[in-house]
Amino acid sequence: MMNSVWCAVLAGLAAGAFNGALARWALKKTLNSPDPVFYSVFAGGLLYRLVFLAGSVWLLRREKYIIIVPFAISLILAQMIFEVVPVKKNGIKRDT
Repeated sequence: MMNSVWCAVLAGLAAGAFNGALARWALKKTLNSPDPVFYSVFAGGLLYRLVFLAGSVWLLRREKYIIIVPFAISLILAQMIFEVVPVKKNGIKRDT
């Protein structure tokens, strides 16, 4: 399936960027919704990303660990990059 470590890293980055962008889009869409809706989308996104990671590793189960580990790490890091930048559109609002 994957023949090199760099191929695994690039595939992990691509999948992580897709998942991160999808999660960010869903959170931005529900940002002004009531708290239960926002938190359910947030929790669903976490569950989706965890299931996607487990499914990806399961599909790569016949590969060597030298392929699986870089794929998983790059997938997680690419998803985190999308989560580090705040989602709020007007910055932090203060009651002053």
